[in-house]
Amino acid sequence: MYQYSGKCSCGKVVIHFSSPDAISRCRSRKCDCDYCMQRGIEYLSDPHSQITFISKTPLSHEIQGSEQAKFLLCAKFQTVVGVGYIDEDASIGSLNARLLDEFDNLQGGLTVSPKTLDKTEKVKRWRELWSQLKVI
Repeated sequence: MYQYSGKCSCGKVVIHFSSPDAISRCRSRKCDCDYCMQRGIEYLSDPHSQITFISKTPLSHEIQGSEQAKFLLCAKFQTVVGVGYIDEDASIGSLNARLLDEFDNLQGGLTVSPKTLDKTEKVKRWRELWSQLKVI
């Protein structure tokens, strides 16, 4: 497994990404919704990977779109560090790839449009693409 890390701008949230693939083989995704585009977020996840957010203070949460997933934010500057979905079967998510130290080594971002999916299709897509998620 390859190990990558990053942090939010104030350094209070540390991000760890464990992946079976080298970062140079990974491709970020750019969501075309207003919320993500205004923040310039590119997401990274893989169903065979693990994301861990370690925060010195509790993360803030925001809910957008279908109100099923929670955007996870640094409490100090409200930087989106990732997004997560938790139910009885899974704790999965995607991280803000721009915060990784190795961001420049990713393949170019692919634009996606989850706003065109209904609630069931979104959860199905997340289960196919998102990583195992831990928040500490």
